[in-house]
Amino acid sequence: MVKDEHKTARIIEFIPNTEFYFNRGIIAFQKNKIQLAKKYLLRAADFCQTDDERAYTLCQLAICHQHTGEYAESIQILEALLESIDKEFPEAYYFLANNYAFLNDFEKALEAVQRYLREDPNGDFINEAEELLDMVLYELNED
Repeated sequence: MVKDEHKTARIIEFIPNTEFYFNRGIIAFQKNKIQLAKKYLLRAADFCQTDDERAYTLCQLAICHQHTGEYAESIQILEALLESIDKEFPEAYYFLANNYAFLNDFEKALEAVQRYLREDPNGDFINEAEELLDMVLYELNED
């Protein structure tokens, strides 16, 4: 006797969102899978619904580019971000300053780090920004 075995497949609904792709991007970055992290973060940016989500996601994407030495790409992302959001996002200026410093463009690095310090004097990167400012001023005085 043949049994009529029908297995019912269980369908799990998947609705992609910013959080899903962002988290995947961060995990990939932590595993040093930078190209994959970029892909996930770019996809996460497509689903962002607020300026805060978009700013945070694109900053992480810019950090990925910075991490691989793609400073111009990182700068492009950050500058486009600053032009496209309605509110200030001072952290972007800190990341810009780092990129400019890596490119030895110390005048632009100085401008960006000073803006970060002015706009967010108690920010998350205050200690790093002050160290960067000291380094940039040293480099400018060496010339």
